[in-house]
Amino acid sequence: MAEDARQDNHWQGSPLQMWSGMDPHGIEEIVVQFDTGDEEVLKPKAREEFKAYELQQAAVYLGVLAHQLK
Repeated sequence: MAEDARQDNHWQGSPLQMWSGMDPHGIEEIVVQFDTGDEEVLKPKAREEFKAYELQQAAVYLGVLAHQLK
């Protein structure tokens, strides 16, 4: 299933579908697509790629967003 989710070096799927050894480096944007068709694109402000702190902050934001959608 994880093989089907990976297309052209872009990840589509949930974190549970990630295979071991996936490298978190090189993430340039995080796209959240809602059932309504709306999208939210998260990009790092200071660099071209997300670094550890920015990924941690994005994870916190996504956790808050998921909690609000429940």
